[in-house]
Amino acid sequence: MMKEFLRIFLFRSMSLAMLIGGLLIFAESAVEPAAAQTGQGMSAPITVHAPDAFYDPPANVPKRPGVLIRSEQLKDVTLPSGTMGWRILYTTTVNDQTSATAVAVVIAPIHPSAGPRPVIAWEHATFGVLQKCMPSLLSEPTVGIPAIDRIAAANWVIVATDYSFAEQGGPMPYLIGEGEARAALDSVRAARQMPELKLDTRTVVWGHSQGGHAALWTGIVGPRYAPDVNIVGVVAIAPAANPTRIIAQNPTVEKMLGAYVALAYGRFYPDITFEAALRPAALKAARQIVNLCAFAPPQDPEQILAFAGTFDGPALAIPANHVLVARLTQNVPDQPIAAPLLIAQGLADAVVAPGATNEYVDQRCAAGQPLEYWMFTGLDHGTIVQPGSSLTEPLVTWTAARFGNEPQPKGCARRSF
Repeated sequence: MMKEFLRIFLFRSMSLAMLIGGLLIFAESAVEPAAAQTGQGMSAPITVHAPDAFYDPPANVPKRPGVLIRSEQLKDVTLPSGTMGWRILYTTTVNDQTSATAVAVVIAPIHPSAGPRPVIAWEHATFGVLQKCMPSLLSEPTVGIPAIDRIAAANWVIVATDYSFAEQGGPMPYLIGEGEARAALDSVRAARQMPELKLDTRTVVWGHSQGGHAALWTGIVGPRYAPDVNIVGVVAIAPAANPTRIIAQNPTVEKMLGAYVALAYGRFYPDITFEAALRPAALKAARQIVNLCAFAPPQDPEQILAFAGTFDGPALAIPANHVLVARLTQNVPDQPIAAPLLIAQGLADAVVAPGATNEYVDQRCAAGQPLEYWMFTGLDHGTIVQPGSSLTEPLVTWTAARFGNEPQPKGCARRSF
């Protein structure tokens, strides 16, 4: 019974389900270059490519963050109708001491524009912590982006970061707000250097789940780290805003994803080690889980499920490891966000429970943060970002209003859908 529950939970309720829009994901061991495909709709099965030489940083990486290293048009991919895409490699930083590079996907309308196009900086949910897991390697790299079929008509450009990697084979800064935010901000800077596009300085940040956490941090970090990126709105969808709270409420997901936290925190925080962040009973399984992807290829989530079932209790050493608890608490986005802020939550969400988001919203409102909080009946962690969800129309309208410099309602405004 428990095994069946875990299976259903993993496939329907993790950051992105294995089934999105009815498309089953299959692994692909080798991919030959093909002509760029644009505007083909979304009907083919999703496959995953292996990282190629494009992902390798050059011998001499520019020291300045936000520098475009290289770009190329996407090949062998399925994109929303009326769009074309590129992948870009660029410089960024995880923190003030750690330089990194990152890849992002850039999606733009095919039709010409009379002026610069506004930017949506997209921050994705959990796919894994290694480069091989990232969405730029999927044959449908826009999977999980809400309202994606509306981008061409709106004349917006999507810049979707994979997040950053300080070294090949190393983890990205998973649930480390500063590192996530810097990768997104520098992706926008780098995309502006593409000769094929003319981008507006106005940027709205969207993020889901882990990416919701990242979006909130991007709103916090942006004015300090990248004042040249004019953030005119932040949207956090089912955000993993308080990692400790979500872990406590969701032991099933914690068993599977706690290893990701331990690997990232052990890499980027000098007072944490991978081994000490985990309970001894979970260590053997965690060493396997960190090398697996949460979304594709399909055998990886199956193996994560199996490894999570090999030990009892949680993976992370919480609350015993006080330093880990302090670092997780440090990554709660509880600082002011100057840009208009929207938080959206599905009331049927079993991954980021509505109670956790309600609590976060209440705390931010009590601190004086203006925001809008939208609650969607019947939507869960995956369906809230699926095409045609009840989030789509109000999200597009809200974003257009931000690009139109319309004022956000004052105070904390709650709305049910």
